[in-house]
Amino acid sequence: MSEILRLRDEGLEWRLLEGEVVALDSSAEKYLSVNRTGAVLWSALARGATRADLIARLTEEFDVDEELAARDLDAFLAALEAQGLLARGA
Repeated sequence: MSEILRLRDEGLEWRLLEGEVVALDSSAEKYLSVNRTGAVLWSALARGATRADLIARLTEEFDVDEELAARDLDAFLAALEAQGLLARGA
């Protein structure tokens, strides 16, 4: 079974504005913004998605190959995890 990745529920408020995400992490008292590419991933992570699902979203939405999508995804996930915004589970 593939691991489900999702955004942390508690203390995280966000809105999609003009194709980008603006978020408030109230537990860290930080505002965040995510560009259009990240917004595609953010929306999927809000619902919960596997790594494979997220790579597929990037390759479908943008004209990139799977290798580049995977590399960009891993960097995005690492940034979210470093800020305590990513939850992992089955």
